[in-house]
Amino acid sequence: MACSLLLMTLMSTVGETLNKLKRTCVIEISLLKTGLRPFATTTIVKKTAYLLSVALFLAFFGKPPLARCEEQSLTYVSVLKFSAGLATSMLIHEGAHALVAGVTDIHMSWKVGTYNQPIGFTENAGSDAKGVALYSSGLISQAAAAEVILQTKKVDKNDAYVRGLMAWNIINPLLYSLDYWIFHVSNQKNGNRYQGDITGIEHYSNKTTADVYAISMTAIALYQGYRYLKTQSWAPDWLRAEENKLLVAPLPSGGFMATYKFSF
Repeated sequence: MACSLLLMTLMSTVGETLNKLKRTCVIEISLLKTGLRPFATTTIVKKTAYLLSVALFLAFFGKPPLARCEEQSLTYVSVLKFSAGLATSMLIHEGAHALVAGVTDIHMSWKVGTYNQPIGFTENAGSDAKGVALYSSGLISQAAAAEVILQTKKVDKNDAYVRGLMAWNIINPLLYSLDYWIFHVSNQKNGNRYQGDITGIEHYSNKTTADVYAISMTAIALYQGYRYLKTQSWAPDWLRAEENKLLVAPLPSGGFMATYKFSF
């Protein structure tokens, strides 16, 4: 019964959000037809970003409804632990910025951020090298934290706190990259004014460097997400199967022999 109510509530919330987004789009189209200024554009982008973040969260870390019902693991304690994991990941991200700023003697002022950047800041890096180091440190620290969790066997990968920590470590880089390329909510640039980690890298370096950084963080996050999903108790057998291996061995007569091992 509890699982059914949870699913009905989730479906109702998503449906209501989609209806609001649909009404906003209708307003936007009507304004364009009448020649008025389309003031709802930012709202549409923000709502789209919100829906995408929810979809990514559910796709990567939402346990299947049947698994939740069977294990009865969705408790207030697990929700609190999961939330604490999310908060810890955010603190790791922002703490890395603060650490680099302290080491490189950069003055920072903290402020309220955006949907995937709850805490923002202003800075005066003073040099391109310091600026790139400052803005790249956040996502790099999250990737490092995720890798430590994946590599440490003693860490319970199915613990709610660890799930929350890994959720934001993996989803945040994806949201940052999509925001930089598509949404432009956290990452914005207007003349000499800019905001967002990846836009900050572009400001202190160039567009190519920012794109390479975004692609790299996205690839790392996807690979870490795939590896983390394989550790989950609810993961299907085909996902948790042994990895295929490519082996290369030298031959006495010269050259080498390559073999490919796969499980079936």
